[in-house]
Amino acid sequence: MLPLSRVILIGAVAVAVYALDRLTKSWVVANVPLNEARDVVDGWIRIAHVRNTGAAFGLLPERTSILSILSIVAVLLILYYYRDIAARSAPIAATLGMQLGGATGNLVDRIGQGYVVDFVDVGFPDGWRFWAFNVADSSIVVAIFLVTFLLWLEERRPPRASAR
Repeated sequence: MLPLSRVILIGAVAVAVYALDRLTKSWVVANVPLNEARDVVDGWIRIAHVRNTGAAFGLLPERTSILSILSIVAVLLILYYYRDIAARSAPIAATLGMQLGGATGNLVDRIGQGYVVDFVDVGFPDGWRFWAFNVADSSIVVAIFLVTFLLWLEERRPPRASAR
């Protein structure tokens, strides 16, 4: 069972990610016309206003219902899977909060609007562009890399000597 301090950490991180995701998406909708972009770093990074009806990277377009169901299942699996390892490590618990906050942010968009607002647009000036993404997407991806690294470190840690 998760100690209360870990539950609070997970909840605080999830709420912070969710709030930042909502604020940034709201700002983009209010300030950048749909399907337009504004340069941030000489064409390398732009703030765009894109509606994504699919999954990450535009996969499965127009599949909002199935993606919403999959998002709910993913959140439940994350909670189930992480409950033991999150109890052992505050940083791992924080990655759980990052994933939950991100998944919730995109799920709220899918259910409420039928699409997710993406806005970070990275690519080559006047050339190939990566798929647009948002704070929720970033949080989920960064958390996956972090938890993978943290679990890898944990595996390499020498076992503790038991107290007698």
